[in-house]
Amino acid sequence: MSPGLAGERVLILGAETEIGRAVTTAVAEAGASVAAVAATSDAEAAFAVQRLARRLSSGDRKVIAQAIDATNEAAVRVMVRQVSKEFGGVSVVVDCTLAMIPEPSETEWLPRKFLRIYGGKELERHDGSRFVEVRSGWMEVLMRFYWPEKPRQDNTITTYDRSADAIASDVVGAVAGEAESG
Repeated sequence: MSPGLAGERVLILGAETEIGRAVTTAVAEAGASVAAVAATSDAEAAFAVQRLARRLSSGDRKVIAQAIDATNEAAVRVMVRQVSKEFGGVSVVVDCTLAMIPEPSETEWLPRKFLRIYGGKELERHDGSRFVEVRSGWMEVLMRFYWPEKPRQDNTITTYDRSADAIASDVVGAVAGEAESG
């Protein structure tokens, strides 16, 4: 059984991906209010997160959808502020943008970088608690090589060859504060 997440206000970037949809669904069904944000402004991705948000919304929780070009710093900054304003703050930020990218290009790193900056500011501003990152297992090795002095993430969930549902379950635990740091 999933931990209850009532009262949590969770921003999920990368909600248009298979893993992002599974994470969004699991977190919302556990009771959190969720901002399902597509990391691309592609019309198909935008419609997908809108349909997901409509399906998951209920009286007890709010699920909103947005689609942005997450490689655009201003777009990420504005999106984070809008979500925070809509929810009265953000308590957890989840990044699913690098979940299935084994060797991201410099451009593919930008959404993560911008989300860390602006999502982190909102977490601090509203006493938010966690940043959860879902990424390819191989990236853990790359990050240790390129950033050995980099502080550990709040929570890192690695994908390896795991199902989207198993990853989503780990994210729910991390949002609830039950997972150990990556």
